[in-house]
Parts: sequence; structure tokens; C-alpha cells
Amino acid sequence: MQSNKYTYPYTPFRDLFDKKLSDNFRAPRHETWDAVAALLARRRLPAPVPAGNSAAERVFSMFLDDEVLFGSPEYVLDMKEDWLRRFRRFTDADEPLQFVLLGFPFKIPVPLKTDRVLPDMGEMLILRRLDNLLQAIREAYPPGAVLTNFTEGAFGKSEGVPAEECTAYAHFLGELARMAGLKDMIFKDLSDMEATAPDFEARYAEKIARLETLYVDKDAAFLEKYQGTYPSMYRIISTKGVPVEVLMDVYNEAIIDRDLPPDARQVREDLRRRAHEAIIAYHAYLGMRDDIGYIEKEVPGALHLSVAPKPGRLGIIPIGRDCIRLPYHGIPVYDPARDAFSIEYLIDVQRDTRAYTPVYLEEDREEKPFYYVLEG
Repeated sequence: MQSNKYTYPYTPFRDLFDKKLSDNFRAPRHETWDAVAALLARRRLPAPVPAGNSAAERVFSMFLDDEVLFGSPEYVLDMKEDWLRRFRRFTDADEPLQFVLLGFPFKIPVPLKTDRVLPDMGEMLILRRLDNLLQAIREAYPPGAVLTNFTEGAFGKSEGVPAEECTAYAHFLGELARMAGLKDMIFKDLSDMEATAPDFEARYAEKIARLETLYVDKDAAFLEKYQGTYPSMYRIISTKGVPVEVLMDVYNEAIIDRDLPPDARQVREDLRRRAHEAIIAYHAYLGMRDDIGYIEKEVPGALHLSVAPKPGRLGIIPIGRDCIRLPYHGIPVYDPARDAFSIEYLIDVQRDTRAYTPVYLEEDREEKPFYYVLEG
């Protein structure tokens, strides 16, 4: 997975000229949460090995471990002294470290990627990996650490996701965490910050207008952010309701606009317009977050974890080194031969010649597979 310091990384679709779907789904099976939990527990995760004399040094070293670090090590090493100072704020007081992670927005509303609305085994894989890191920290530093996850359903409006779907996603994510007994995690909604500023909407509108001006004026700094965000944003705007065969043309980068069928060309043009609006809204919202100082107010001394690593953020591998997609962007597939999970695009599984078994979770709140098993 290639990191992107501005937003979520993305992975291109496989050959979209191939539109032949396979009849490769076997009869589904249903499992209880206990069975799912047993599958997760059976798969041991590598724990980072701490190094250093002080508690701050031991914890810091974990974020350079090959099984943790995502992105450039320079982002961490160049700020080593600053990170140690920030860790010592907690370790010198013998208090739990306070980490924050902004993510878990919603299932990406692109039918080629996934057909779910609620979290599934993919989100559980991230939560379990995060919990594994927290437990390793507790081993090295007994007061341990607390992770506050700020869910990002606030971005759903600009990307075409209904508010009720974002809310349902966040609620079920918290429910899964409780079922898994993840006691060192807290879940909050980033949109709660809007209530902390009485003039939020007016200021937000002003910021949107300001960014539009910077775009029109070709401001170099903003254009770098814009262009860095565009490829990912274009691919997460809702295309629900568009036939799959049309979407395969829309997202096929090998087909230039003039060669697209009229319906696909219209969808692609609409996606570009909506992606532009979403990018402006996205950066305006993040700007409001920083202007308000919301994260620091909620979690004083917050130590930022991220899957969009950059200076000031500790980049972390979300699922595994060989997993090239985030769980919101696809479906979880378990391969018994490797005893490993991956995140795949739904359209790729539907075109595969190998067999898959859809697995439903009995405690699920959505009648869609919780994960799939590759049968060979």
C-alpha cells in the first residue's frame, strides 16, 4: 500500500475490460461472534520489540518496527526529540499515553468495491491490530495507553453518503469493539466539534470560499494538497445506483473520455465535478478542526496515529504489510491456505475463477456477508 499524506491511499482496479462475472459463490454459512473471535484469536500478530532505556524511548522505538511503521521512517526520526518530549509528558507522570486516530469514515459507496454499509471483518482486523499495539505498549510501559478513534462520518455529506448510514457505521463499529472486549479504545465522532463553535457553519462556508479562491488563483501550496487528494477522492465519491458494467467503463483509465459510451461519460464528468467539491469541503473541514484545536481540547497532549503518514503523525500499518487496501474500500477475504486475510475489491472476487464462501455473522445488523473464505 502506497501512503498518501493528504488522505486515504488507494489501489487501482484490475483490468476493467474484463466484464465477465463468475458464478463462483458457494452456499453461504453463518457463524456466531464467538466463532469469529476464535478465528481472530488463532491468528497471532507479531508484537513490536521495544528498545531503549527510558519508557519514552521504549515506546518510541515501537513505531519504527517493521510490523508497525507505515510510510517514511524520516517522518518519525526527523522529529525524534519532539516525539520523546511528547511521550515524556505522560511517562514522567506515570500516566497512560493518549493516542488518537482519525479514520473509520464509512464503507466507500462504490459498488465495484463493496456492497456493505456497516463495518465487517475488515474493520475488526484494524481494531485488533491497534489493540495488539496497545498491549505491546502496556508490556513495555505498565500504565499503558488509550486510543481515541475519531470516526469521520462528517465527510459523508460531500461524498454522497447519507448521514444515517454514517451514524449506523460508527455505532456498529463501537459495538464490534465492545464485543471484542477492546477496553483501551474510545470512540468519538469528529462531527461533534461542530457544536463547540456557535459560528461553525459560517466559518466553514468562509473557508470553503477561501479554498475555492486559492484553487482558481492556482496557489501553489493549495494545488499540491488538491492534486495529492484528487486521485483518492475521485474514487470514493458515491456511484451507488449506477450499473456495474457502466462503472467498469467509468473507472477504466485506459478508456479516454471521447471513447466512453454516453452514459459512462456523463457519470465520469459528474464524478469529476463532485470530487472537486468534496476535496474543497474536505480540506475546509480539516482546517476548521485545526482552527478550533478540537483534537487537543478533547485529548490533551494527543499523540497522532495515521494511515496517511506525514510529519507530526505516526504512520501505522493498518492490517498487514501485504494488505494493499483499507477495509472501508473493499471486502475481507480469508485464505485458509495462508491463514491470512486480505481486503479485495468486490468486482475482482466476482470475476475470479476460484470459489468463495460468503460468511454471515449472526449478530450482524446488515444482511450482507461479514467476510468471505477463499476455497481454492
